[in-house]
Amino acid sequence: MKIIAKQGSELEKLLKQMNEQLLREQKEAKDMIQEHCGSRPDSLGYGWIFGITAEWRYTLIGFDDKGLIPEKLIPNNDNKEHPCWKINTRKKEGKEFIEKWCNQFKGIDGEPLSKFGIPVMHEGTGRYFHWLPLEKDGIYYVSVSSSFLDLMPSGKSDQFEIEV
Repeated sequence: MKIIAKQGSELEKLLKQMNEQLLREQKEAKDMIQEHCGSRPDSLGYGWIFGITAEWRYTLIGFDDKGLIPEKLIPNNDNKEHPCWKINTRKKEGKEFIEKWCNQFKGIDGEPLSKFGIPVMHEGTGRYFHWLPLEKDGIYYVSVSSSFLDLMPSGKSDQFEIEV
């Protein structure tokens, strides 16, 4: 489901900032991996927890060309079709890398969305929702699961429209 910010709204400004942070940090994370390993990853996974999203993970590194996997990475899964790699923590330089990574990448806090009636946590149940600020063709939106709508206080707003 998409919660689409209306053009010119305060929510659009916030989602634009969040999306820019997401893309900037993704690039920085890939740059950091490339500097450490010598190869630039094609994909990078993220985590979400307690209202935070896009916390880039050093354990979810992907390469399209399986022949480019650097020695400083080790397998993170046994999936032959979609293997995932992670930083090798058995070496001192891997541990130092992870410490630097964790200090730099904290993810995007969803708390500011609640000001616009978009809670990333349901007050009554304490349930947190997966969300991600995205942009397509100049339209900024928050991607959420459809179950989010059931617990939203109101689907009406002068800041956004909902596309299910």
